[in-house]
Amino acid sequence: MIETYALAAVILLVAGAVIGFLVVISLGIHREETALSVTGPAKDRMAGGVRVINGMTARTPGIIKEVSLHRQGL
Repeated sequence: MIETYALAAVILLVAGAVIGFLVVISLGIHREETALSVTGPAKDRMAGGVRVINGMTARTPGIIKEVSLHRQGL
């Protein structure tokens, strides 16, 4: 019987961590979308963390130009 309680406690702990993680990510995405700040640098740690998790970085025009010049061999 104690194994059942321990297993239920572990399942609840893991489920709570996953739900908390998803809530923080969705709040960060919502904050970025409302502020329309995706094209600039991250405003705070939450926005920066969400960008890292999503694999998204802000692209600045200078960097894109440098990459295109490099690809052209200039």
